[in-house]
Amino acid sequence: MKYLMLIMLGVLVGCSSVSKTQKVLYVTTEPGKHHDYTAQRLIFEKVALEAGWDYTVHSNEHYEQLKQLADSDLTKGYDAVIYNFCFANSKDLLTTENLIKQTREKGTPAMVIHCSMHSFWATFKNGDPKALGSDYKGQAKADAEEVKKWKATYPDREFPVWGDFTGIASTGHGPKIPMKVEKCCEHEATKSLAKGGYTTVNAELYNNYYLVDGVQPLLRGVQKGMGTKGRGKNKKTYKVDDEAIIMWQVPQGKSEVVGLTTGHSTEEWQQKEFQLLIKDAVNYLLK
Repeated sequence: MKYLMLIMLGVLVGCSSVSKTQKVLYVTTEPGKHHDYTAQRLIFEKVALEAGWDYTVHSNEHYEQLKQLADSDLTKGYDAVIYNFCFANSKDLLTTENLIKQTREKGTPAMVIHCSMHSFWATFKNGDPKALGSDYKGQAKADAEEVKKWKATYPDREFPVWGDFTGIASTGHGPKIPMKVEKCCEHEATKSLAKGGYTTVNAELYNNYYLVDGVQPLLRGVQKGMGTKGRGKNKKTYKVDDEAIIMWQVPQGKSEVVGLTTGHSTEEWQQKEFQLLIKDAVNYLLK
């Protein structure tokens, strides 16, 4: 499936305070392998209509989309961008660099959802902590061969570390069981969520591999219960008692990023609380 959906709506809906001149770009892939990105895109469109955003959906098949996301003008003319994709094993470093530049250098604020955090693992998960050299002060473990090739080809350009860009790097998740979502603080990006938070349907709790300086935690996820791992005769049940930051805000160069790690399933996207988090977060970025 190869297509680029362009849906531009400039009508204010209800009591939205967002100006019709503010434009939002939603970037995804379809149909998706582990996520139903088409169903999620349709829910996003509903949220966008309710919010009154002038929005564009940029969607394409996985590998074709990677090529298109290397466009240096990707977010030109937009006031915010939302990434909802899954490129875990991609080593397309030019695309990685370009997405980072859209926010750090071009000033487009970004919301990064769920598996977007589990993307471009070669830049921060699958590698050697010493690969980035003595000048690197972060915690990423990059693929040494990829770093070597990058430095040979682009000696004057910083190696793009996706985990440093998202603010909280994540490398794995727990079982799919309900999660209690709690506020860490009061913030514009979570203003519609009740003080007591909410409980998700079955969801994945992403780990917090490392945090960069400047991260402000917004929501915490807590999972308690029983999980399973393995299949068939190897399937085992184990006790779950974990928590992690699941939503945050972090400055990035000329702008900032809001990360939200929930949103694996369509059922999560259908929850009103989840939809309000997207709406509030984007409206915050559009401020």
